[in-house]
Amino acid sequence: MQSTDKNTGLIWANLNTFNYANKDGEGYQFYEVDVDDLIKNYLFGVDGFRVPTCYELWQAVADKTIPFHEDHYGVTLMGRVRMESWRLLAIQYWTCEYNGYKRKKDLDEKGATRGLTDNELIPAAIFPCSDYLIQNSDYQEKVNPDNPVYTEKERLQFTLDLFTKNELLPVFNDEAITELYKKLYFEKPQLVEQLQELENQIKQLQTVTLLSSEFDYTALLAKYDIKAIDASLIKYYQAVQQWCRELMEKVDYYEEQKASVIKDFNLISLKLSKKYEANPNLTEAENILLRDRQRFFQKNFSLGMNSVKTKLLAVKKQADALEYRIDEIDEGENSLRELAELEQEKRASFAFLAENTAKIIKNALRKIEYFEANHTFVMNAINIWEKWTEGYRVFKTTYKEDMKHDCEDDGIEEEIWSAWYQDWQQLRYAIELKMQPVIERGLHGSMPTNKEVKTSVPEQLIHILDDYKKQIDKFYKEERKGIYQKFAFQAGGDLQEKFETESSLYKFVAMLQSELQDIIFNCKNAEDRVWILNWANSLLDIQIDEVLKFVANNDLQKISHTILDEFAALKQKNYDIYLADAKAYSEEKARREKAYNSLIFKMRKDLAK
Repeated sequence: MQSTDKNTGLIWANLNTFNYANKDGEGYQFYEVDVDDLIKNYLFGVDGFRVPTCYELWQAVADKTIPFHEDHYGVTLMGRVRMESWRLLAIQYWTCEYNGYKRKKDLDEKGATRGLTDNELIPAAIFPCSDYLIQNSDYQEKVNPDNPVYTEKERLQFTLDLFTKNELLPVFNDEAITELYKKLYFEKPQLVEQLQELENQIKQLQTVTLLSSEFDYTALLAKYDIKAIDASLIKYYQAVQQWCRELMEKVDYYEEQKASVIKDFNLISLKLSKKYEANPNLTEAENILLRDRQRFFQKNFSLGMNSVKTKLLAVKKQADALEYRIDEIDEGENSLRELAELEQEKRASFAFLAENTAKIIKNALRKIEYFEANHTFVMNAINIWEKWTEGYRVFKTTYKEDMKHDCEDDGIEEEIWSAWYQDWQQLRYAIELKMQPVIERGLHGSMPTNKEVKTSVPEQLIHILDDYKKQIDKFYKEERKGIYQKFAFQAGGDLQEKFETESSLYKFVAMLQSELQDIIFNCKNAEDRVWILNWANSLLDIQIDEVLKFVANNDLQKISHTILDEFAALKQKNYDIYLADAKAYSEEKARREKAYNSLIFKMRKDLAK
């Protein structure tokens, strides 16, 4: 440990460890040692050690506060080396203020350079110092007793600040004072820092932070002694009660902060909360479709924090019941046995209960956060659900009645128009099946696009699906009857009518696929492209399937097997291999459309023979 001079702020080398003299304990001859290397190669533990100036060394000798003193024999270093004061500088002087003939008159007058000669053969000791603590400061000026600006108390404070700032421990003559200093300026600050850290932790635990789906319930759980709680039934129910109260407070605070969002969510919940009632105009499969669709929307879009509170209160109620049972047993005559039986009952560990209640909250918050981040999509999805559900009911009632009356006015028998409506219903049902998967995909995350779009990919898919549905509706309302009338009085007209109907419907499929192509190739991720194609495949093949089924059911021997094989082969064309190239995909789509129309023409030609 080095010595610090409080009057100058200089740090002096520890003469117990630094080789201030040669191995014989005598002063060095100038040719024995390179002073700069000796200092440079020694690890002082502090930077900036050098030989002192003449004045610095003179001050140290005159002050007598460092490990040497001056008497009538000269200077004694560590009780071993005796030499005159100036001999301390015999080797060092050419690096001090005397060097280069810089001897100052005031230093001569004070005696700082007394005895200096040019005799380099005189042996001398080396006593390095460092001004590391006072660099770029006016410390020496401030503590100078001749400075009239500061009082003695203020000068002492400057010294104290120097020590405390640099975490130096002074050694007083009185060991008790040294120990007191250590407690005040070393141990106390550490204790204060630890206390502040504890206060910050307590403050953090007490602060009401807004919940989120990432909320770390273990931070709340940290203040509970889980082992003790699980070992004591009384501690258990008390902890459960307290835990539920804490979560309820956080849920209440969350509701206050998210009032507008939750209000919107609750309005949606009201729409979805009504129990689905089977419609007699719908088939069993159609009722199941609409019922399951409503349940899907209820599960994913309805929330209401009240359901979360109900679950938390149900847990607390069970803890309250446990407390009540213990109170009842205490009043009975068989309390020991009954308490033992109660204690043996199975119940969830406190840690598991805490994790489960946190999960209930996090699942609810995840929905709200999704709602906030995707408000437009959610609201549009609910509108789609309402619109499509009501639209299908209209299709099964109004549209059916309109077709019936329109055909009856033209004398078309029920057997005929009801078959048309059956075909129409099959198409509409197939389209209805495609809506929910798109919404579900939208809930799982975004589908990034190459070009910026105003609406999300799922909403675009719903839009083109709705357009396809409208085209199908328009065809059966306005065109289907005309095709029938065109072939009604021709031989084999019913077969030609069917093929022309399917050919007309395929045009709508081709339009759907064209619109899909733009969406598919704007998707950035290959997996999204594949998902869309797989989602649409059954619609793209629906007219091919219908023609093949019609041919099989009617045993049309006139159509060659070659044509039928080629037609069936259209289904085997896999668009997946073209998903990396928009041009190749477009060419394959056009080729398939051309092949379909060509094969339909060939079939109708064979039938006409």
